[in-house]
Amino acid sequence: MITQDKIPINITVRNVTYFKEMGYDAIINNQLIINISDLKRYSRVKIPIKCSNCGTEKEMTYTKYMDNVERYGFYTCKKCSTIKKKITFTNNYGVDNPMKVDKIKQKGKTTKKKKYGDENYNNQDKHKQTNLKLFGVEHHLQNKDILEKQKQTNLEIYGFEHASQSKIIKDKISYSYNKSKLKRTNDLYKKNHNINILEINGEYFTLLCDKCNTKYKIKGNVLQLRLLYNNELCTNCNPVGINNVSQPEKKLLSFIEDNYDGKIIINSKSIIPPYELDIYLPELNLAFEFNGLYWHNELNKDKDYHKMKSDLCESKGIQVIHIWEDDWDYKRPIVKSMILNKLGKSKNRIYGRKTEIREIIDNSLVRDFLNDNHVQGFVGSLIKIGLFYDDELVSLMTFGKLRKMMNLKSGDNKYELIRFCNKLNTNVLGGASKLFSYFIKKYTPEYISSYADRSYSNGNLYKQLEFKLDSLTPPNHYYIVDNIRKHRFNYRKSNLIKQGYDSTKTAKDIMFERKIYKIYNSGNYKFIYTFH
Repeated sequence: MITQDKIPINITVRNVTYFKEMGYDAIINNQLIINISDLKRYSRVKIPIKCSNCGTEKEMTYTKYMDNVERYGFYTCKKCSTIKKKITFTNNYGVDNPMKVDKIKQKGKTTKKKKYGDENYNNQDKHKQTNLKLFGVEHHLQNKDILEKQKQTNLEIYGFEHASQSKIIKDKISYSYNKSKLKRTNDLYKKNHNINILEINGEYFTLLCDKCNTKYKIKGNVLQLRLLYNNELCTNCNPVGINNVSQPEKKLLSFIEDNYDGKIIINSKSIIPPYELDIYLPELNLAFEFNGLYWHNELNKDKDYHKMKSDLCESKGIQVIHIWEDDWDYKRPIVKSMILNKLGKSKNRIYGRKTEIREIIDNSLVRDFLNDNHVQGFVGSLIKIGLFYDDELVSLMTFGKLRKMMNLKSGDNKYELIRFCNKLNTNVLGGASKLFSYFIKKYTPEYISSYADRSYSNGNLYKQLEFKLDSLTPPNHYYIVDNIRKHRFNYRKSNLIKQGYDSTKTAKDIMFERKIYKIYNSGNYKFIYTFH
């Protein structure tokens, strides 16, 4: 499946006309973020995909991905290609494995004789014949009496039918595995990093700090990243999380205190123990997390950390808003407006019935409105519908076409709701319903999909518009460049090679050397609207 709904592409002479026809504000030599569904069927642009079976992520050209989907109905990686093989075998032979066909079995025996010689093959055959005479089966473990005797022996010795069920055997296996793992890991780290691992317990490593002379535990993935980045390893000297409140977080708290009179709980570990919530408003079941880019990058937080906090809060009926440091620094008016809306303190209220609805052709008006009022900024779209109050745009909803993807049949009436926002500090009552109803009435869509960023949304808008929750996408990552989260597709290996980086290295290695780290969000809600 495709893991990201949008990608950046470079506009050239060859594609500028196509994307203009699709409704994008395409300019030659500029980069444009587009919906993956708007790519041409045989486009060779690389897109992010995930194996439908094991979840392995990689990049693949759009045309190759579509070839897989159209042929099998899904995409799987090479390791999981056995699923595809079973489909092919079933179509060709009527069974999921060709070795179940007598003709192929006989061919296999003939091949073995040629490969190993008649003598070796005959020895195997003699062994089978002996088992057939003694036990009535080709292999002794196929005999029920022997299996039953084996179970009785295990019951007498271990108290279980299978030895592997015994805690004694499990502990022996675990001890041997951990001992071997500890030796291999210790030898590797001693050789390359001159560190001493005292113990390995699951995913945690116990080490001794040379500076503070104390033992500390650290997750294996965090240890690996700190080694790669040459950072201080000790979690006592360099804590994974910080208890000190940063200045931006203090300013966020001050803004909430100035605009909210209810109870405010700060830095509490009792709400979603053992994890801490920065700011919690119990009367609104609303929480705020301030995510500094350094302390929340992959060096200090694993990729599921922010999703995990969102999941824990959601399980308790709490909406958590993740305030990212770069949004607070560079999009503060938009973030403050969103917070005021959540607190029910938007300064301006406009009734949707008093507004005039218009379709917008001027892309510059749409670009400016989204960049000024939507935290994710402008993205191209085919249909732009706005509400105007006293001839001023106060609310905007944009849509794009969906093409033939996954198991969605091709057609002209399948869309994606791409953006919706109101003017800063303004609540347009009934505005979203008015815009959405207009779109449905005029364009008669058969299917609409949309994505809500869990950092800021709990999907209430979509529920009001009678969308249904389809799925929760895994966390996406960005790269932190100059203290700003940048879209990961700008740093694909092909782009890095064009910039002169070593083509023999992976994109991950190149970014490590540049000390550019990943940071993961909480994932997105995917909503769908159907008319069946």
